[in-house]
Amino acid sequence: MNRREAIKKTGLALGFAATSPLLMHLIQSCDSKKPLGWKPQFFNEKQALLVAAMADQILPKTGTPGALDVGVDVFVDKMVAEVYSKKEQEQFLAGLEKIEKNSQLKNGKFFTDLDNQEQYDFLYGLESEIQHLSFDSAPKEKPFFLMLKELVLLGYFTSEEIMTKHLDYQPVPAQLIGCEPMKSNQKLRVGNYF
Repeated sequence: MNRREAIKKTGLALGFAATSPLLMHLIQSCDSKKPLGWKPQFFNEKQALLVAAMADQILPKTGTPGALDVGVDVFVDKMVAEVYSKKEQEQFLAGLEKIEKNSQLKNGKFFTDLDNQEQYDFLYGLESEIQHLSFDSAPKEKPFFLMLKELVLLGYFTSEEIMTKHLDYQPVPAQLIGCEPMKSNQKLRVGNYF
């Protein structure tokens, strides 16, 4: 091997060594899947990401924190794992699977791969279907989307962040003041009524 070939090979090896971390970063940044950031207790990672995406659509961040800002996805995982019966757990998992199948049929992609507007439109369609159920033909089981929505709202409005910083939370027992006039700038008190 002469000097010229050795310099070429060294240059190629150095170039590959310098560019491979950059290429790996570019490949990883193209992945649309966001890291979860917590270890699910009941769901697998794919199911937890789906719950997080739907919770974010139900209560997105606005002037107040969104569902994910207060850990509603973690709350849903814990509730399903520790509070739901085996039958309700199976119904919840079947509902998640059905969401993914319907999303693939309708949009050709998993729900978590849809853009923000497509996710909103998909869930709006589910909400519309539920509202059009008649009492006579209502299913015996609660629709999955209602189960999820109830958990998201419960987790959100009972979170410490929302209760203490965005609602006028008064822990019980508290002083009961009867017939007190409400001030014009007074917030609604939560937890002061029996």
